Amino acid sequence: MDCETEKRLFYAELPFAPVLRRLFRLVLPRRSHALLDAPLERTAADARNELRYVEIVGADGDPFLRHRYAEGVRWRQVLRAYQPPPARVLDLGAGNGAVELAMSAGGYRVVSVDAGWNDDARRLGVLRVVADAAALPFRTASFDALLMLETVEHLPDVSAAARECARVLHASAPALVTTPPRWRYALRPDPHFSIRFLLLRSPRTQRRIAARRGFAEQHHYVDRIYGSVSELARALASFRTEEVLSRSRLPKRWFWDAVVMRKR
Repeated sequence: MDCETEKRLFYAELPFAPVLRRLFRLVLPRRSHALLDAPLERTAADARNELRYVEIVGADGDPFLRHRYAEGVRWRQVLRAYQPPPARVLDLGAGNGAVELAMSAGGYRVVSVDAGWNDDARRLGVLRVVADAAALPFRTASFDALLMLETVEHLPDVSAAARECARVLHASAPALVTTPPRWRYALRPDPHFSIRFLLLRSPRTQRRIAARRGFAEQHHYVDRIYGSVSELARALASFRTEEVLSRSRLPKRWFWDAVVMRKR
């Protein structure tokens, strides 16, 4: 039996899991959030940008990638509540460029940073800098806001990256942070490798198991999935927590959708 077949069999969907999920949602349905679920307000540039974006990533490609531009519009609206445009925004760990393209269409001036090059970002024409998050090539206090969307869990030195981000931000600048809550995925396939029960293990064991399952390349690296907002705040000690945004009816300190922080 090859590794991939073993993986599918061992981590196959438990027969009762869909029923349990439906029962859970009946008892504790998700709440609507005024910011997270507000109708998308698109600008004239959004229609052109999104059409171009879908052409680049492929209309029949990964659904996550196809909808990434719309997610960028949503996070643009969230950020506007804390730092309205015009403002200079640093997007750390920016991926394929969809979010910064959407931010730019809403009046923000965005510079994105990633550890590696992304050809989709090049084709979209976003301003991308390849750099180490722990040694940002920007002047002190040169940005008005920070985006860290599904990024912090991938940083090998979170404290150093947080200090650098704080250095390049103006005083009291907001940081919009998203990262998957550990306990949301404790009994489900994890959000990065789809390995069930992985997040019940220690970070070191998680990385070892993922590597054995074929996720051993540098871009697969996940340092830590955070279990609470306070744990995340300790890692990002250069920032203070201002607000936790959550749709869950469970305690938001463990089940969040986004965390808004401010530079100390």
